[in-house]
Amino acid sequence: MHALLKSTNEKPISVEKKIQLKEQINPTLSNECRRRLRYMHMQSFDWSRGGILSPIKFIDRDSVEYSLLIAADGDKNEKRMAKLTLDNAMALVDPVWGGVYQYSTLSEWNVPHYRKTMSAQAGHLRLYSLAYGYLKSDNYLNVTKLIRDYIKNFMTSNDGAFYAGQSGNVKGIDSKKYFSLGKNERNKIGFPEIDKRILTRENSWVIEALATHAEYCGDVESLSMAINAADWINKNCRTSDGGYLTNTVTNKPLHLSDTLGMARAMLQLYRNTFEEKYLKYSCESLEFINHNFRDNYYGFYNKITSENDNTCPRQIDENISLTRFANLLSFYSKEKRFNNISKHGLKYLSIPEIATARIEEAGILLIDRETQSSPLTIDINGHVNNKLVMNFIDIAHRQKGWYKLIRFNKSEDISASIEIEGFKSKFVKTPDELSQLLLTY
Repeated sequence: MHALLKSTNEKPISVEKKIQLKEQINPTLSNECRRRLRYMHMQSFDWSRGGILSPIKFIDRDSVEYSLLIAADGDKNEKRMAKLTLDNAMALVDPVWGGVYQYSTLSEWNVPHYRKTMSAQAGHLRLYSLAYGYLKSDNYLNVTKLIRDYIKNFMTSNDGAFYAGQSGNVKGIDSKKYFSLGKNERNKIGFPEIDKRILTRENSWVIEALATHAEYCGDVESLSMAINAADWINKNCRTSDGGYLTNTVTNKPLHLSDTLGMARAMLQLYRNTFEEKYLKYSCESLEFINHNFRDNYYGFYNKITSENDNTCPRQIDENISLTRFANLLSFYSKEKRFNNISKHGLKYLSIPEIATARIEEAGILLIDRETQSSPLTIDINGHVNNKLVMNFIDIAHRQKGWYKLIRFNKSEDISASIEIEGFKSKFVKTPDELSQLLLTY
């Protein structure tokens, strides 16, 4: 749905250009394409209401994340853009049960389509958690709790895995009237139908979002929910070679979104827990993706194809997500070969006809920043159950920005340090000293 709201107008690429792109060793955005993407990012923004200029109001998550990142560098326009969107999009939150409606209409934020998709829950939970990390707004923290509580109270199965979504309709009553009612009145009438299928993709999105909430907001309950769901999906839908089934009734992994979603979720759980199994699962899934979804020329298909099938499309959002993830995982895993995977994605996304096909594509600007620099690295030494070490970890988790590398090293000596573009700080012994180091960053 998110991709449909932005709309896609991908132009076909000639065979000659495909061959030329295949031979690129270090693909990058051209200066002209980078300028065009920045222009599109600004021109597509609704400066009166926030969000993209469109009669359908929704949060373009990459756009807001990019604005938060650039705002942290001191750009006041980008900070205004992020806050205007995030503040107005809070109108999509159901004040009674929590959770968010998938989008609004009539160019306003308060005319919602009342369906609650798991894509919307996960996307908003992850983004408002990141926004809290940047801006420390209590309003954003409250939004994250309302979404988490909705997922817990309405969308969690007895096994701990998550359902697929909830309808916005109740038989016999207008949706607008129904959702204007309070809790008791709604309970008397009945509940919108819940789609109780357990789908890997939707679970992966929510697992990553809950683990992000745990990281930036310190929410222990969200982490527990994420681990429970991950355990169920890994037990029932993971294959021995790192792929993921769409659900328990499918017999082989077919869709990129299932395996990519869980690969990202495993990395996010590793960032929270430092349990090696999550990093191992994440790496194995990326290997599976590279082996099964890789196009010969550039980018990655959205489903597994037969050898002679050239009809399977590449999905821009999935290639953005995969490229960013593969680049960051190369640092966590120390596997340099993963760089080639992110470069293969960038070969596709740096094609001007692809990069500028939609109304805006800030996700490619995020890739452009991330692939040209190393992440902020925070090294923590000690024993994980030590109180001082736990304080170091909490500070590292709450450090703003998704593009960061947190490394935990078992050691008798308790200390922490940071590294920026190869320049490593001195070791510090107290949380206050680590906080001061990060302020310099």
